[in-house]
Amino acid sequence: MKVETSRFGCIEVDEDKIIYFPWGIPGFEDLKKYFLVPVNENPFFTWLQSFDDPNVAFLLVDPFLFFEGYEVELTEDVKKELEIEDRKDIIIQAVTNIPKTGVENATANLVGPIVINVRKRLGRQVILQDVPYGIKHLLFPKKKEGDRRIAAG
Repeated sequence: MKVETSRFGCIEVDEDKIIYFPWGIPGFEDLKKYFLVPVNENPFFTWLQSFDDPNVAFLLVDPFLFFEGYEVELTEDVKKELEIEDRKDIIIQAVTNIPKTGVENATANLVGPIVINVRKRLGRQVILQDVPYGIKHLLFPKKKEGDRRIAAG
């Protein structure tokens, strides 16, 4: 199928690449179908593009690569809703924001990860409860004055 997007132009998307979000995404509840678009220049990022609205896309990042110790505990309800049988069936991504001030100030929402069952092609933004995370964690924290790394060797 050909899908028109505002960021990527017209893209050919196989039907088996469509991810269904039964509850939509908060703020976009009417948009249920999405697909992933890799960022060629940077394999750490992926776009989650709406199938039905060419102007809606979310930049995603693997939070486990950027935030040591990050944990996501899925409730039994979420596992059931997304038909998760095995941890290998899912990917967990964080929605990122790159402000006008530049990529060095990019943040990730660690409270509301996107969970996708890639085998069943079901997705949901999960809102974590009672966690030490926020919605704007710097992807590239600035070094503090006097912060020196000593190379082993």
